[in-house]
Amino acid sequence: MRESDWIHRYITPLVTAQGAEGLRDDVALLSATGPMIVTMDTLVERTHFLTDDPLETVGQKLVRVNVSDIFVKGAEPSEALLSVAWSNHRHESEFEALISGLGHALDSFGVALIGGDLVGTEGELTLTLTLTGRCLNDAPVRRSGGGAGQSVLMSGEIGWGGFGLQAAKTGALEDIALRYRIPQISSLETAKTIAKHATASLDVSDGLLIDAARLAEASGCGVEIRLDSIPLAKATENIEEIISQCVAGDDYCALISADPGASVPGFHRIGELTSTPGLHLSHRGHAVKTPSTLGFEH
Repeated sequence: MRESDWIHRYITPLVTAQGAEGLRDDVALLSATGPMIVTMDTLVERTHFLTDDPLETVGQKLVRVNVSDIFVKGAEPSEALLSVAWSNHRHESEFEALISGLGHALDSFGVALIGGDLVGTEGELTLTLTLTGRCLNDAPVRRSGGGAGQSVLMSGEIGWGGFGLQAAKTGALEDIALRYRIPQISSLETAKTIAKHATASLDVSDGLLIDAARLAEASGCGVEIRLDSIPLAKATENIEEIISQCVAGDDYCALISADPGASVPGFHRIGELTSTPGLHLSHRGHAVKTPSTLGFEH
């Protein structure tokens, strides 16, 4: 692999931001205006995606998981830095597919690629994207802004990530597998809603239960989740099946707290923050034992 050739052939055409100088320099000038935030996510082969996942979808997923983090902070995505540790056993055509998928996703979310790094490795394919965002308010919506008595609400449906991973592993139900490979995330409209209504926010990447517990802990609260109120990918009254969907991860729904009684467009109320620490579950008014595994942990 000739690093400079691949950068010139596949990556440079994506770099159109004036401050990036066409990748002819070691740094880029950020187009920062107003309060800015930054996030970074890494996808590692065999940990965050399957070896035989189409790399075009992996490129899209890399962008989407970062954009999700920006949207749930009540912000809009801006500029990105890309780092690729490319497995030397893979072919150039796969790199082209990766960059094609990544470029498509960057364009669809209005993100400008302004630089990064490309190296070869004998190990697993490893991808990192750093993404900046412009806050829609004077500051981002943190995880720590919730308070006891506030409602817990979520957008989207829980469980598609887990079902999609199962489908991808078995090679069946390609449309379901795409829900894992190219996750559905929040939109700019959701970000605007979060900026207007949310007191605390995060995205459900590792599983609803573990991420709800994280939001509550950061806010100095406990949380009660009503399992019968959660919008599920596959509706069921079976407690084990509900919990299985709630701990699978890779769903990227927005999870927020808001003032009680607030009408938040596009969100479903699934519980509330409490003054009692910890995670508490119920179903149809009856307490449910908290499972030993709350979600995916690295």
